[in-house]
Amino acid sequence: MNFSLFKLRDVSIRTKIILGQFFLIVLVSVFIYSYYPKQQKELALQAVEGKIESISNMFSIGVGIGMGEMDLVAVSEALEWAHSDSSVIYISILNTDSLEIASFNPDNVQVPKELTLSEGLLEVNGIIFKESKILYQGIIFGNLFIGYSLNRIDQEIAKLKKTTLYFCLALLTVGGVLSVIIGNMITSNIRNLDNAVKAISSGLKNTRVKVKSNDEMGKLGAAFNNMLDNLERSRDELLAYSEQLKKQNKELNQFSYVVSHDLKAPLRAIFKLSEWIEEDLGDSIPEDSRKNLETLRGRVFRLESLINGLLEYSKIGRTDISPENVDTNKLINDIIELLNPPEYIQINIQEKMPVVHTKRILLQQVFSNLINNAIKYHDKKERGVINIKAKEIGRFYTFVVEDNGPGIEKQYHEKIFAIFQTLETRDRVEGTGIGLSIVKKIIEEVGGAIKVESEPGTGSKFIFTWPKEIVPASKLKIA
Repeated sequence: MNFSLFKLRDVSIRTKIILGQFFLIVLVSVFIYSYYPKQQKELALQAVEGKIESISNMFSIGVGIGMGEMDLVAVSEALEWAHSDSSVIYISILNTDSLEIASFNPDNVQVPKELTLSEGLLEVNGIIFKESKILYQGIIFGNLFIGYSLNRIDQEIAKLKKTTLYFCLALLTVGGVLSVIIGNMITSNIRNLDNAVKAISSGLKNTRVKVKSNDEMGKLGAAFNNMLDNLERSRDELLAYSEQLKKQNKELNQFSYVVSHDLKAPLRAIFKLSEWIEEDLGDSIPEDSRKNLETLRGRVFRLESLINGLLEYSKIGRTDISPENVDTNKLINDIIELLNPPEYIQINIQEKMPVVHTKRILLQQVFSNLINNAIKYHDKKERGVINIKAKEIGRFYTFVVEDNGPGIEKQYHEKIFAIFQTLETRDRVEGTGIGLSIVKKIIEEVGGAIKVESEPGTGSKFIFTWPKEIVPASKLKIA
């Protein structure tokens, strides 16, 4: 079996618990079956050795007395007493001349050649042989050989092994059943939690974990249910807010349409009417009246620009624009060509500007407003310099638009980003006060930030961050 086909980490927790417990029970059962009978046999052999030693000593004393007193009846009685134990199947008595004077060998047991005259125990073919000296009053009268059969012990050990095997099989059976029961008890809430998560992922609503215990997993299930309750309440609130937002966006779109068409039309009419009046009067129009008509048309143009700015500001974040790869170097050059700065303004663009996956129109509005402001508010007519740079920082690019213009006092660093705020009077420099508000709102909408570093007389440096990649709204999913 290829191990790659079976990965334990891919098995369920319930199966892992059951297999772990069952494997432990198997190890215990194998240990019991292999160790317990062996241990009992060793203990039995120790007892047999002690018994053989005792029989040998008692028999040697009895035979020694009989041989020392030349009483063969005593020798026969000692022989009869020794083989009263059915496991004693061999007895041989030799005198000092190695002549056998008495023996007991009903099974014709052959004494192994390995058994020497040195005292000790020797096991051969299931028989333990013992050789000892026959002593009486310190005198050696011969040698005694005893053979003790282990057949009865082997039979008892075989029965013990059989009983142990049955016990281990019963232990495995009961242990396997208990493993399944305990595994189910432990993983019940885990499986309920897993089923609930799958149901929620498939889109089923009002799904809850069925908590069946008060342990850690039960408490986790209860906490999960509470989390689902909170999420469903939040989802309902979000849906209600979304519906309300859709309604407001619809009303705002309708308002934008009214502003764009119903308000601009009278402005254009006023603009054209002033031109017609000037044409009708011709050269007879007083100079003051001509200037007043020009001022009127300037105010009309300013009001139309203000309306366009408000429309642009209101559309930020409400229009779904697909992102694309934007070469910022080409984008900035296109903006410069469109703005057509005066000859005394020199614009320097850093080499190797980044390519950003973003919404082109938004980044274009930001650069267009910043570069246009640097041109429009520049006070050094002999030589103006605008430097545009970029560097990579984590998930963002940091862009810098720097000029050597009049600079901005520190107290106005935040104020300039507020809507309808300008530092120069509108009669001196034409502006709506919305440009930097649009810039700030766009940058914050994509997750970036903007700040200004400036002092009067030293120019201004606008620094903003822009994400390397913008995920389109169509790919964002709300559960």
